[in-house]
Amino acid sequence: MAKGYWVSLYRSISNPDAVAAYAKLAGPALAAAGGKFLARGVAAAAYEAGIKERLVVIEFPSVAAAIAAVTPDGARVLEVGCGPGHLSTRLAHHGFDVTGLDLDPAMIARARANTDRAGNRGGRHPLFLVGDVAALAFPDRSFDLVVSTLAMHHWADPTAGLAEIGRVLRPGARALIWDFRPGVRPYLFGPHHLHIPDPVDHTRGSRLRVVNATLWPWPWRLQLTQRIELARADRSPVLDPP
Repeated sequence: MAKGYWVSLYRSISNPDAVAAYAKLAGPALAAAGGKFLARGVAAAAYEAGIKERLVVIEFPSVAAAIAAVTPDGARVLEVGCGPGHLSTRLAHHGFDVTGLDLDPAMIARARANTDRAGNRGGRHPLFLVGDVAALAFPDRSFDLVVSTLAMHHWADPTAGLAEIGRVLRPGARALIWDFRPGVRPYLFGPHHLHIPDPVDHTRGSRLRVVNATLWPWPWRLQLTQRIELARADRSPVLDPP
């Protein structure tokens, strides 16, 4: 199972006392959720064009555990491009009310079969639906979190998809999107993904703002993907660990 990571960078800290108080509360809570601090502090020195930033890297046993660590109990979660449903099922086992969405009916059938396997009986199950991210069949402000892993480069209309995600998120809620970085070649003889949309461009004029975008060491330790965190712009709760 792929591990999950939270990576936070801070160029400056205006209120050290507030950061210390937050860290005192957040550190034990993240550790209790399965997080392991791999780095936490300011570099001793910066070389060449480097910048001395505060860096926090937290490793979790899975992507689901990393998401669960900063998601409110009982939250409504939407996974866009759920595929065979593995992440949706794991998030449901953390106690969330999960809906998995995919454009392919065959994938939804597989996701339902996977979540009904003997190993998943007795736990909370996600709801799997066929649907298009560009035309979500949910009311405004329906979800506390939207996640999408390696699906955005397949979206026919990324601007419409992100606009719909912003519409169904509650004020202050977040979207976490993992996808290939533009220009990478994920397969040795495959095409460069020059067409991959830049979320920053497609959020202009929408309810979403980019909180951060960080490299993601997948697959293995290759940095072919990135993790983009978006927030509905109504308000801006701080979820990143100091």
